[in-house]
Amino acid sequence: MSENDAPAMAAPARASDEHPPGLKMIVIGAIILFLAPLAGFLGGTMIGSPASETSLDPMFLWLFVGMVAGGVGGAIVLLGVLRWLRSKPNDSDGSDL
Repeated sequence: MSENDAPAMAAPARASDEHPPGLKMIVIGAIILFLAPLAGFLGGTMIGSPASETSLDPMFLWLFVGMVAGGVGGAIVLLGVLRWLRSKPNDSDGSDL
């Protein structure tokens, strides 16, 4: 029996085939959602406040940017949830109306 006579084996499943679509977006978005404001606050405290009050406070700017990035993370989570819900098969046959 030669190597060419061996039965063909199926290709191994990729990691993306093992989880529902949208799950990766949900996880990445949640990480951004929770860590971005913390990173903004950390960046603002490292920069510190200026001596004069006439300019915009860097702590405020860093925290604001962190909050905006957190909002983007929340939007990514919502898009991932919508993608996950749309991929689920519809079990309703319309008889429950």
